[in-house]
Amino acid sequence: MDIYFDLLLHSIGFALIFMTRIPNQIVNFILIIFYIFSTIQLVIVGYKWQYVPLYVIIFIITTMHFFNMESKYKITKVVYYFLMFLIIGISATLVYILPIPKFEIENKQYSVGYEEFHIVVSDREQPKAFYELSNLTTESNRELLVDVYYPSSDKTEASQLFKDVDTNWGKTVIRYLNRTWGITLPEFLLSHLNLSYLDIGTNLERLDIKSPVVIYTHGWSGEKIFATDQLITIASQGYVVVALDHTGLAMFTELPTETIYNTGSTEDSSKVYDVMYEMSLDIENTINYLENKNYYADFSDISLIGHSTGGGSAHLYCSRNDCNSLILQDPFFVPLLEEVGTIDLVTDSYFIYSEDWYNGYEDINDLNEIEVYRSYVKNKNFAQGFYMTQSAHYDFIAFGAISPLAKYTFLKGRIDYKDSLKANNRFNLESLASKKITTDNIVYEIEK
Repeated sequence: MDIYFDLLLHSIGFALIFMTRIPNQIVNFILIIFYIFSTIQLVIVGYKWQYVPLYVIIFIITTMHFFNMESKYKITKVVYYFLMFLIIGISATLVYILPIPKFEIENKQYSVGYEEFHIVVSDREQPKAFYELSNLTTESNRELLVDVYYPSSDKTEASQLFKDVDTNWGKTVIRYLNRTWGITLPEFLLSHLNLSYLDIGTNLERLDIKSPVVIYTHGWSGEKIFATDQLITIASQGYVVVALDHTGLAMFTELPTETIYNTGSTEDSSKVYDVMYEMSLDIENTINYLENKNYYADFSDISLIGHSTGGGSAHLYCSRNDCNSLILQDPFFVPLLEEVGTIDLVTDSYFIYSEDWYNGYEDINDLNEIEVYRSYVKNKNFAQGFYMTQSAHYDFIAFGAISPLAKYTFLKGRIDYKDSLKANNRFNLESLASKKITTDNIVYEIEK
């Protein structure tokens, strides 16, 4: 809906530039229409800072109109028209390059419900692997924030679930980028992300069956919310999907008592393997909590999806516990290899790499992850490997939904966000169902 407001209000802005050639009554009417629909837009969609240049221009136009202000000099008029076009054009461009994401579900069998849990692990302190990376301390118990998406027969439609949430995660992303990259992007730059539309609801009636469980574990400086586009699709097919933030490793985790930002990199960690191991304990803590809570799901049928470092933690969890399927998105396995020498798979595992990593992304000791897959992953009968063309490491999360310009950064590949999302969704669902993976001009199988 917001796109219609964008088109209408900016079109009005461009039209009003020529108000001197329009009868006063029509100008009055157009201005009234603009202010009415601006108010409606603010109520229905919410405040978008991208509109500020347009608001400024309309205020100037309104003032000039009612005070009958018009320059007699041609050069002044030329400058006026140029600046008006430029500023309104800037506003329209900002709206386009920084849109409000809309996460829709294709071919959904069920509606998707959502709830969040704050888990305090009473018998586990914050581990060293995490507090050496962040402002966590050993004096506190391990705390986790967990999202659960579940299938429902209730009807839902796209809504702005986080519109009125006090804490804006877009601002926090900017703080993280500024800290990590040593830049000074303004905090409001991504504040509009809270206005995102998601086809999910809260307090929905659950299906009268115990659905299989899928656990999502994010990568280094990742975030559970970045995989929402994939997770709601999985839930719509009848799975209970659990996504957790690894506090102290996540990009940000806002606990009820304190805001904790991850500030570390892999170089700040004394041992990446220990981080992965503690992440796998987070997964166990989360599952135990939900089981003890008698959460309505089939915890005897668990599959895992792990991105990057989360791939290592997912493998470690499944090496100690029964898992149905293991989906590994650009898995960071080199630290595992350094610790244990070989990687023994005991779960049906589906590897999918970005083209960047497939082409030889180098990591520790100049060993790349494709070499690890081809040479050090045992029990190949349990494993299948694929890669996604024109992709980079962040094409396995919703980074591309933030802006169409994301593809011009080093974090994302040239593949269109909609194409990567479609490929990810298909790969996830086929892997979970133990179906043959579909290959096409986007997803290619890796030769063994």
